[in-house]
Amino acid sequence: MYLSFIVVNVLLGISSLVHGIQKFQSELDYDGWLQLRLWHAVNDDPVPIYTERGNVTVSSVRSGASVVGQSSLSPAQINALRNLAAHDGKYRLKAVARTSSGSEVTFLSSVPACYLLGSDLEDVLTIWLDTSAVPIAVSIFSSGPCRTDNPFTNMWTTNVIVKSPEAGPIPDTATYIQKLEREREAKERGEAKDNRSFLAKYWIYIVPALIFLLISSATNPEAASGGSAQRQ
Repeated sequence: MYLSFIVVNVLLGISSLVHGIQKFQSELDYDGWLQLRLWHAVNDDPVPIYTERGNVTVSSVRSGASVVGQSSLSPAQINALRNLAAHDGKYRLKAVARTSSGSEVTFLSSVPACYLLGSDLEDVLTIWLDTSAVPIAVSIFSSGPCRTDNPFTNMWTTNVIVKSPEAGPIPDTATYIQKLEREREAKERGEAKDNRSFLAKYWIYIVPALIFLLISSATNPEAASGGSAQRQ
């Protein structure tokens, strides 16, 4: 009875482990979608007052293909943005990201308001993903230049960039193993030559001897001085 209980627990543990591995692999390999709901604040108060700006739909997190839908700015919002720029204020953005797995996370970002006016409301939204294609950051950028006058348009021009982590270089282990094998075979045949200098070869013996002589001289100064007097 006890043995059956152990066997059942082991099987359940293996099943859970396999299910977890398969789920992790599916999150890495599955080319899911991603949605962003955008909210922005053009007030200069410490507490931002967010109003809806639009949304971004990334149909493929692997390729970064996206569709952007946004409302135009009203004259009152343009004036508020100009007021922000005149006081070196920042335009604040809130992005609520929802993944294909159903999870939601909120990101905050900002950019100098004068840069948005200088670029005529052209900005770049960068969505940063981890290795499981889950968003870990959303940032806004505008190249400017910094201006405080009215933009030529009240419509947003937004470019969306999806950034995934890049794989690092793969070490050439096969070549390294072959090198070690050749060195081992050369040593077995006696072909390996030691081209080191005398000190490099035998320093492990020379250094202790010098230390011993220094200690002996320090502990027997009378013997050293007596020997010197006899030599005189």
